[in-house]
Amino acid sequence: DQVITLASIIEKEGTGDDMAKISAVFHNRLNANMPLQSDATIMYVLKENRLVVTAEDTSIDSPYNTYRRTGLPIGPICNPSQAAIEAALWPDNEIMQGGYMYFCLGDPETGEVIYSKTLEEHAAVQAKYKDKWAEYDRKNQQAANGG
Repeated sequence: DQVITLASIIEKEGTGDDMAKISAVFHNRLNANMPLQSDATIMYVLKENRLVVTAEDTSIDSPYNTYRRTGLPIGPICNPSQAAIEAALWPDNEIMQGGYMYFCLGDPETGEVIYSKTLEEHAAVQAKYKDKWAEYDRKNQQAANGG
């Protein structure tokens, strides 16, 4: 159950080669007894799909809120692919050994994922890309509304 639950979060957080790296960050956080802080679990609770997650979003009371709770949520958030399951079982060793504790999307147009070791590094990456994420969300919202 735990492998499938972790794999489901990995499935929603990344693609391709990034899955094993994202898994490694999650393993590092679990080993440090830190919350996973997965935006994918928040979007699952909200039944939305956007890049910008607010403090209000992360304060939601749910057993799936990985910002407020440590460990894995109570169950999977989707049906994970074989690649995500393999990533959950075999996280990227370089990322694990390197002590990477954070990741986030860079430019949504390229899909690049950026990994950080410290909260300060992570905050700098978030600050750099937050406007691009907001613009991406605006475009997707307009498209969803037929505009």
